[in-house]
Parts: sequence; C-alpha cells; structure tokens
Amino acid sequence: MKIEHVGKRGIVFTFDDLSTPEYDCPTNVYVINADKNFYICDTFLGPASMKDVKNYLKENFSEKPFIIFNSHSHWDHHWGNCAFPNSKIIAHELCLEKIRQKAEEELERNKKFLRGKVVITPPNLLFKHNLNFEEDGIKLFHTPGHTEDSSSCYDAQDNILFAADNIEEPIPYLNSTLEELHTYIDSVKKYLELKAIIVIPGHGKISDNSLIEKNLEYLENFPELAELVNIEKNGKPFYLVHISNLSSVANKMVEAENNNQAKNLYQKILEIAKEINYENKEALSNIKQKMELL
Repeated sequence: MKIEHVGKRGIVFTFDDLSTPEYDCPTNVYVINADKNFYICDTFLGPASMKDVKNYLKENFSEKPFIIFNSHSHWDHHWGNCAFPNSKIIAHELCLEKIRQKAEEELERNKKFLRGKVVITPPNLLFKHNLNFEEDGIKLFHTPGHTEDSSSCYDAQDNILFAADNIEEPIPYLNSTLEELHTYIDSVKKYLELKAIIVIPGHGKISDNSLIEKNLEYLENFPELAELVNIEKNGKPFYLVHISNLSSVANKMVEAENNNQAKNLYQKILEIAKEINYENKEALSNIKQKMELL
C-alpha cells in the first residue's frame, strides 16, 4: 500500500491487489481529514484493506467518526463497507439497487480477491442529484458514465476531485451503449467546470485536468480514435482498453438487436487488432464467430 498526502487534508491510499494480468489496475481510496469527520471514498476489497487505512488514521490523527462514500456499485469499491459498523455509508440511490441485485454474485465470482471476511454492507444514506456537507466543504454528486450509478466527490477547500472510475489512465472503460455516451460526456464536461487542481481516479496515478481532457477527447470520438494508431505515443494499453470498449458496446448493441451497429464495431476490433499485433487469438476468433451470426 502506498500513502500519498494531497492538498492540506487529503490522503490517497493506493493498493496493488488488482495489479494483476487480469485487471492491471492499482486502486485508490481517498480520505478527507475534515474537522469533525473522516470522509472515506470507496472501501476496496474488504475489512483487511480498511484495517490498514484505519490504523494509519488512528496513529496520525485524532479519532473522528467515519463517513463512507461509495462511488458506484462495482465490487472493488464497496467490499470494505463492513469495516465501518454504525457509520453513514452514502451513495447514489441507483447504487443501492445494483448492489442488491449483483453483490452476492460478484462476491462469489471474485472471491479470490477477498481481503478479510466480507459481509455485503449496502449504503444506508442515499441521494438522487447531490449531497453537500457545507461545514466540511464537501460535495457528493451524481455523474453517470462508467456506470449509471456513478458519483463523484469534490473537496472545495482543497479543490480536489475524486472522479472514481469515470476517469482513468490511459482511457476509461465503457459499460454503456453509444446512445448513453452522451450522458457520460456531459458528466466529464462538468468535471472541467470545477477546475480542480488535483484529480484522483479510481484506478491509476493521481493527475489533474489534463487526464480529464484526454478522457473527454476519447469519449467524444468513440467508436473512432482521435488520431491514427500510434503505439509509440499512446502505448499498447490504450489500444487494449479501446478493444475492450468496442467489444463491450458491441455486445450491448447485439442485446438491443442493433446488429448492423454491432457488426461495425466488431469489424473495428479486427482492424485495430491487426495494427497492434493483438496476441489474443481466441478473443479474435470469438469476434469473428459473433459477426457470422449477425
């Protein structure tokens, strides 16, 4: 675990448990040391992960109540909720709905990543548009994008934005249809209006508005790329995520019976894969089989 102080009162705990060939994503838990409360943004993989966070806070600061914020319903962002009994656990109202629908299934499917004994502990304080803690200068607000329940945390005192998985390096992962991308783009544009000096993604390095601008450029051009393939400039991970996004959106097009759109996206995967010498032959074979069925 890496610990980095940001601004006057922020601490970022970065965990490498998901820095694996399967996910390759260092994960950030952002803590705001406000006057009367600790605000903890996301709780990672379980109580063992949060024990390290709580111990650090106890050793370095006075004891205060914990207020937990879940940025969205994906398992790697709320498993540690159970480490905070009797605390306020805040999330968008859709987050609670999705946790109830999927949490147990996700727990079973990803149990190799459990850190401690996880008891699914849903949010107990919900909001629809935003929730402000004016005395602490903190704003929680709905920012649909990576998921429809995604929300973000803005520390107005330090001018720091915790964007969670809506913003990622090199580009974000998409879980939406082409039509839903407009909503995602609107959320990212709202980030830029804040003019935050520090931007903390759910996964990856602490950054600034340049990362938001890079993500926005990608989203506005999708499913195309803003420029020709250039591995030397952008790195191969950029194109691997792009392939994943094309596949994810194409699958949603199939579900919606938009077969022509899906086929076009699958074709783009084959074209990009050829340019970057994509090694996953099994995945490409599956794409070709899907195209034949459309």
